[in-house]
Amino acid sequence: MAASKRVLPHLQWKLKAKANTMKTTVKMMMAALLLLAACQSKNSQTQDFIPGTYVNAAKGDYAIANDTLVIKPVDANNYMIIRKTTYQAIRDGHLLPKHHKTEKLNAIWNTGKHELDETITGRIFRFDADKKLLLINQASYQKIN
Repeated sequence: MAASKRVLPHLQWKLKAKANTMKTTVKMMMAALLLLAACQSKNSQTQDFIPGTYVNAAKGDYAIANDTLVIKPVDANNYMIIRKTTYQAIRDGHLLPKHHKTEKLNAIWNTGKHELDETITGRIFRFDADKKLLLINQASYQKIN
């Protein structure tokens, strides 16, 4: 009987240690699931924001340019982008005739980086839903609808 009393506290200690290990494992798994859910939520939120029309206007000493981008989803991760640019050179202080250009681009949603990657030129389209902005390199486009 005396030997079994000595073994019992040792078993109780092992059971408590296992229970603590299991609690820690469960907590870590819950944290990982919450992190995954948060990432999926941001991913979905950004993708829901993407479709629409974005505008940018730029003026320098030598030209004026206006860009309009219309982004439409093709399927879950592919987008069609229509870019319409109006460009007007300035020479000796006078505006030259306007030039118009239309491009059709394709982009793929990068789930890990939360951005669109344009397939031909490699341009990266980043979005700020809170400020209603599309960012391409240094250019900032305002979402109008």
